[in-house]
Amino acid sequence: MPKTELTNEQSTELERAKQLFSGWRKTKRGRERIPDNLWSAAADLFHTWGLGINKIAHSLRLNYTALKIKIHETPSVDVKAIDNTESTPTFIEVEPPPHISSDCVIEMEKQSGVKMRMCFRGRADPAVISLGRYFLEEHP
Repeated sequence: MPKTELTNEQSTELERAKQLFSGWRKTKRGRERIPDNLWSAAADLFHTWGLGINKIAHSLRLNYTALKIKIHETPSVDVKAIDNTESTPTFIEVEPPPHISSDCVIEMEKQSGVKMRMCFRGRADPAVISLGRYFLEEHP
């Protein structure tokens, strides 16, 4: 399976996380536990930027299994609830079969012409539904 190149944004975020971990490792004492904010930064690389657990673990010098557990413990970002009293576009949730793990692209366009495109590898996080609803709301 060929390796996929990281986007500029993914590379930037991965480098930022590396610097955070490097700074912490220079100042930690003994076998001090990794702080929650660093675990959150690592989980964010998975949830938000779509990097694989192995890539994150290797780049940040973390235990794969510990990272996998922390990623699944990290709560999804809650986007504010939508008031459906106005005539907002209808959002339909389509659940994929659980055994399918492939690439997914979701594109949305408002009547004003503003577009949003989301790309995922594997199973998308449930927060994507909230993000889609938030996007379809009328905001300046």
